[in-house]
Amino acid sequence: MLRLSVSESVHLSKFVTMESTAGNSQFIISNSLSTHQSQFVDTDLRYLTIHSGSEIVGFIILAIDPDRKSVEFRRIVVAKKGLGIGQEAIKQMEKYVLEELRITRIWLDVFADNTRAQHIYQKLGYQQFDTMPFDNRVLLLFEKHLH
Repeated sequence: MLRLSVSESVHLSKFVTMESTAGNSQFIISNSLSTHQSQFVDTDLRYLTIHSGSEIVGFIILAIDPDRKSVEFRRIVVAKKGLGIGQEAIKQMEKYVLEELRITRIWLDVFADNTRAQHIYQKLGYQQFDTMPFDNRVLLLFEKHLH
């Protein structure tokens, strides 16, 4: 059974380890422990821990936009790929955004070469609305309106 919880600061070192694995590091801009620690206390950021049973299997970072009308789905990192954990966690995150934050628009960026993530986002109803250059790569911007 997969569930999300608001993260605790003791989880941050595990998150840093998850970010640095080969399957994740090529698609995200990894943070140091000190960066995560400083971001963790920011009231406009939400860290959510993904649990499978008693095991921590990933995390999500959300950033509430200054206008309070949108949430940036900044990061999802899942330790075990190909099990549907990410998709289920995204669905639960959307419920959290709608019910806890009371926000109806989620947006994200994904590297153009991360076709696996793009497929999942599109499958879950996210639609591309723009592109943006980043460090000699291309970011695709996606959004979803929740009801």
